Amino acid sequence: MARRLSWIPIAMLLMIALAAALFARHWMIEPADIGHLCDSGQGPWWCGLRLAIIMSFARGWLGWFVLGAGVAATVLRWRWLAATAAVAGVAGLVLYQFVLSATGLLLGLLVLVRPAQRSAFPR
Repeated sequence: MARRLSWIPIAMLLMIALAAALFARHWMIEPADIGHLCDSGQGPWWCGLRLAIIMSFARGWLGWFVLGAGVAATVLRWRWLAATAAVAGVAGLVLYQFVLSATGLLLGLLVLVRPAQRSAFPR
């Protein structure tokens, strides 16, 4: 029972990341009207946030972050880093970073599903 309860926060974070990424993609990035509103330079305050989201996937930052977090979580076996890779990977899949985000997401999930091992060194 305790093992199942440990998945609830991670599952909630994954759903929140998915909802936020879908909102950003379909209501902030893709609509042409929103793009024209922000292109004028005098748009609402969230046009800067929109630009940051666009730059994160246009330059590949999001995908490389997810892949780096997934590789680091695999090597270090840190569950919090694996959860970060999984949550950011879900957002990356929605926000056009398919290959890198899918790889980092899978690496993070593999670390999360593997039972923790006792070691001589604390982590």
